[in-house]
Amino acid sequence: MTYKAPEKGKPMLQDHQNFDVDEAFEVGLSETSNLWRRLGVKPDFTGLDVMEVGSGLGFLTADIALAGAKSVLGIDTWEPRVEWGTKKLAQRFPQLTNARFDSTPTNEMAGESRFDVIVSQNTFEHIADIDSVLHSFRRLLRPGGRAYIGFSPMYHSPFGDHGELRARVRLPWLHLIAGRKRVIAAYNKANGENVTTLIECGFNALKPKDFRRAFLRSGLVVESVRVNPTEGGLKQRIMDAFALISKIPGLEPYFATGMYVVLRKP
Repeated sequence: MTYKAPEKGKPMLQDHQNFDVDEAFEVGLSETSNLWRRLGVKPDFTGLDVMEVGSGLGFLTADIALAGAKSVLGIDTWEPRVEWGTKKLAQRFPQLTNARFDSTPTNEMAGESRFDVIVSQNTFEHIADIDSVLHSFRRLLRPGGRAYIGFSPMYHSPFGDHGELRARVRLPWLHLIAGRKRVIAAYNKANGENVTTLIECGFNALKPKDFRRAFLRSGLVVESVRVNPTEGGLKQRIMDAFALISKIPGLEPYFATGMYVVLRKP
């Protein structure tokens, strides 16, 4: 996974430095149910060994630990987030002894059949080598174990640059109109870098069909794939309309904002 570099002398924990990370943790913790609604199912974590991939600030790892998991390992390859998450959980939930964080990428982790469940939220749109990560999921899952993967927004969708272009007015698909060079230039200016590719900015720019093919190549059974689910109301109606438009040949990458997938190890 590729994450943005920190400002000098200041570890970056979120995509933008003006985020209040403590507030973001609490908001994230309160909204974890959204992931399960979008996936269409929430696992019973009681007594299970679980890994979260792309744990970020750690609120989903905390929520799974609180749900009765035997153990939860939160993986984030950006070390400052691992350190912050470890401290935050100790402060916020001192009673939790079943959760910890690590920065080792899954494809470098030792062993096999270690986890009953793997969860990943808003991470797969950033991963450079999807095949390697999915193959590590198959190795690390126990037989019958499941991976619950939800991610949004994908790069070609209306706001798929995650605000990286930093335009004064955020307009849908503006990053595609501006072009990759403008997005990369905005990233370099904001982060003091000199990268030349989108993947170095943290975007794999894969399209829905690329993800589907990767899921099929993984050797895991694809139990369900949901496109554009959300929490109801006006947003859901918009996403439903997007889902219909995305069925028109050639338009899916631009109207499929998020994918929510359940995979199972045979």
